[in-house]
Amino acid sequence: AGDLMTAVNDEAWDEWEDDAAVSSPQPPGDSTLQGHEAKAQAHAITSDSPSSDAGEWGFDLSELEQEMSNLPASYAPPFSAPGTSMSSEETLLSMLNGLPTALQAGGERMRTLEALALVARLHVVSARGSFTQLQSDEQTTHEQLETIKQELHQLSGEWGHKKLLETILTASERQQLEEMTGLLHHALSIENEDLTLFQEVIEQLFDGLKEKQLVISTNWLKENAESGETGTESVSYVNQILAVCSDEPGNTSRIPTLSEAEIFQDAKDIGRDELLINGERVEGTRGYDAVVDALQHELELVLARQVGKTPEQTPMAVSNALQSVAMAVLHASNRTESGGSSYELLAKFLSNHKMNRVLLRPASARASPLEVQMDVGPYLETVPGSKEPTWAFGLRVKLTAVTWYLVCDAEDPTNELYEIETTFCNRLAFPVGLTPFHPLDTMRKDRGDVTLRLVLPN
Repeated sequence: AGDLMTAVNDEAWDEWEDDAAVSSPQPPGDSTLQGHEAKAQAHAITSDSPSSDAGEWGFDLSELEQEMSNLPASYAPPFSAPGTSMSSEETLLSMLNGLPTALQAGGERMRTLEALALVARLHVVSARGSFTQLQSDEQTTHEQLETIKQELHQLSGEWGHKKLLETILTASERQQLEEMTGLLHHALSIENEDLTLFQEVIEQLFDGLKEKQLVISTNWLKENAESGETGTESVSYVNQILAVCSDEPGNTSRIPTLSEAEIFQDAKDIGRDELLINGERVEGTRGYDAVVDALQHELELVLARQVGKTPEQTPMAVSNALQSVAMAVLHASNRTESGGSSYELLAKFLSNHKMNRVLLRPASARASPLEVQMDVGPYLETVPGSKEPTWAFGLRVKLTAVTWYLVCDAEDPTNELYEIETTFCNRLAFPVGLTPFHPLDTMRKDRGDVTLRLVLPN
């Protein structure tokens, strides 16, 4: 029996070798395909040749370079550009030069995917814990959630700071601002012709600040009467989701529908401005619709890049939601909102409006583009009716608008005392279907803050 099996195996082996030795007929087809097959046969003959010596074998990059040069232009790296004469060593070095950037991009994407998985797990565990029938161990569930939250804090950066979600100033913050403005207003109320005391006070104030800059929350524009904070410390997860999904008019967790007047004002503002969208300059003179389209395209690109798709593969429902997101982003970054907040805060800080000794004049010549930075990642979001925020994942948008003002003597506006740089910064975030149990039109919008920097005259 053993001899019979050996004979059968030898026969099968001989047949396999015979098949491999006989060349199959070339089917009609693409010349490139035939060339590849011819190369493959040549390699097979060379490798089976008795004259081939393992000690003489080495790397041959000529075919790899040929293959790389045939790649589409959008994927061909610089080292494979046709018409360049580079040695194999130079080619390898060129490939290695781009390796750190590729590894960094890959590492960032892995961290982002890790955060997405953590947010999804957080919501699933929280939902399961809301039903007693599905609970296995309440203590274990609590520990799981705390561990996930700690990991998200490490991955989220500034988007995990609860301070940014606050809608009121603390008593100590308000007191500090009132003490500073009190000194300035007192200096303005004393009769002196050349505003010397005012200048001494304001320069000393900024000299004593970190980096000689003052960061003021737009919450300072709210009156004390509005400072009553509402919300419950502990709200069940199901009630949190119901609050986020609520269609109530006062729900700030949903993207608002802009009125015709608001859209008209946005179009008017952007026509005199320009944007930097992830570093790409977009002229406002192109018109409102073109700027919204540019914002939407970049949003789709950022989103598609993360999920390994192209913008053209964006589902219609998501694409429609992103159009609303683009309009909301443009509305939040326009000069009426960003420049208006900067002017109001600066005017409240400098002048008591009882004795108009100084006035503010925009330095239009120093206007810079509105900056819009977009990415995807985890972020904290507020829950209506709850003091405790929750975690979400989606598109994150950071807006920055720099406006310059001249502080002038009210009696002689040509007497320019100082230049003040105001930097308005705000954040918006949109889950756009990436956070469990969240509608497509959910959003986070912060109150924003303004950084003041005093520039002394030359």
